[in-house]
Amino acid sequence: MPPEIPRLATFAEALLDARRRAVPAACVAQDLPRDAAEGYAVQALVAHRQGAEIAGWKVALADGTPVAAPLLGPLLPPGHRLTGGSGPDAIEVEIAFRLCRDLPPRAGGDVRDEVISAVGGVLIGIEIVASRLAEGATAPFPAFLADNLGNGGFVAGEPVPLASLDGLPDLHCRVSRDGTVIHDATGGHPARDPLAPLLAWANAQCDALGGLRAGQIVTTGSLVGLLHCARPYALEASIERLGRLVLTA
Repeated sequence: MPPEIPRLATFAEALLDARRRAVPAACVAQDLPRDAAEGYAVQALVAHRQGAEIAGWKVALADGTPVAAPLLGPLLPPGHRLTGGSGPDAIEVEIAFRLCRDLPPRAGGDVRDEVISAVGGVLIGIEIVASRLAEGATAPFPAFLADNLGNGGFVAGEPVPLASLDGLPDLHCRVSRDGTVIHDATGGHPARDPLAPLLAWANAQCDALGGLRAGQIVTTGSLVGLLHCARPYALEASIERLGRLVLTA
């Protein structure tokens, strides 16, 4: 860990307090991180102070720039029931990758073959989106990045070998809530190729938590946008050849 900057440590404590009390912090009341580097520093402070394992990463392309946030473990098992909280849950259904070996930061160049060789499996995942900031995704980006890009939990399916899948960008996804189909489409990834954000981040890694490691899950973006589910509900999601997951609340 680099030396702590007091104002970043204060913001990290505000995020931790928001996690403990389930009461979002307002950005207007905080001295926010000023750039992505400070956002990554806050991510690390929160993870270390919480004592959380880094179970994986949420990676994305923000206006073409690769960004990432840790999935603070443990991951949620298939069939998980959400408890606590109130109001609607925000859900994303995603294609994710399990790494079978470390991917250290690189200076650049074509990493596709190297990344593919490090992917031990592909899986269906459900991300629970839950910001600790009152402003959520509309917060200044370095603050939203510091808040782990709004990740509130991740349900991971069972991996299948990447080599067994053709046409990864064109897999069919179906989602139903309480028996009613709410999404039924082919593809839909914001980068088209679900591998694209992982490939970009493999070159750009600049987090303060050790980077991409064997055994971690890397999830790369929603196939369904953001779904809002009012409680109680039973959500069932399936992705062609990757299986199905159920989430209830």
